[in-house]
Amino acid sequence: MSTTHPGVSEEELHAFIDCELEPERSAQVAKLAESDPLLGRRIAAFRSDRQRLVEAYGPVAELPLPEHWLRMIDKRAPPQKHAGTRKRLPPQFVGGIAAVLLLLIGWGFSALYPTAASDETIISEAMAARGNILHPAQSFAAASLQQPNRRNLVLSTALAMRIKAPDLTRMGYRLDAIRTFSGVSGRAAVELDYRNGQNTLFTVYLRRPTSPPRVDILDRNGTRICIWQDDVVGAVMAGKMTAGEMARLVSLAYSGMFL
Repeated sequence: MSTTHPGVSEEELHAFIDCELEPERSAQVAKLAESDPLLGRRIAAFRSDRQRLVEAYGPVAELPLPEHWLRMIDKRAPPQKHAGTRKRLPPQFVGGIAAVLLLLIGWGFSALYPTAASDETIISEAMAARGNILHPAQSFAAASLQQPNRRNLVLSTALAMRIKAPDLTRMGYRLDAIRTFSGVSGRAAVELDYRNGQNTLFTVYLRRPTSPPRVDILDRNGTRICIWQDDVVGAVMAGKMTAGEMARLVSLAYSGMFL
C-alpha cells in the first residue's frame, strides 16, 4: 500500500497517529487530512483499530499474571508480598497478554526483565536471517503459496506446532516469502518476509523458545526489533518503523498466528 498523499510518507502517517511528529509537522498533516478524504479515512481507520484493541484487551491488564513472570519481576523490584494465588494462564493467552501490553502500558513492563544470553541469541539469529547471512533449508515465494492453508502447512510442519501465517494486509503489509531453517541453535526456525507498498521489509522470525517469557522493543540503528517470547513461541519481529506501528503489527501478527 503506497502513501495516500504525496506529501505524507507511511512513516510520517504512523508517527502522526502515535503523536510522535513535531507539532508544526503534525498540524500540517492534520490540515492535509482535512482536504484529502482518503488520507483522512486511513487516519480514522488506524485510530479506530487502536481503540478496538484497547476495548477488547483492556481487561487483560487487570488479570493476575503467571507466577514465573511475577518471580522475574521480584528479582528486579524491591521485595513485596503478593496476596493470593495466581493461576497459570494458557500459554497462547500469555502471549496475547504480552503483545497487548505493548499497547497498554508503553513497554515498561518488560524493562523489569533481565536480558538473558539466549534472548540475544534469538535476536542475532533473526537479524542474520533478515540480512541473508543464514542460509535457508527451503525458500518459498508467496506467489507459490497463495492459499492460506498451504502457507500454514509450511509453518506448522517446519516448527512442529499449530500456527498460521498472519495476514497483515490491514497494516499495508503483504507476505512476500517464507524461509525455513534447520539446526539453528539446535532447532528449526522460520522467517516470514512482508513488504508494504513502499517496499519496506518487515520480518517475523519464529522458533521454539529457549528462555523465559519476555516482551521488549529495541531500536538498533534505526530498525525496530520486537522480541516476544512466551511458553510456546520465540518470535523476533523487525522493521524500520515507529514504535507505535511496530506495536500494532505485533498485536495483529499474534492474533493472526493463534486466533
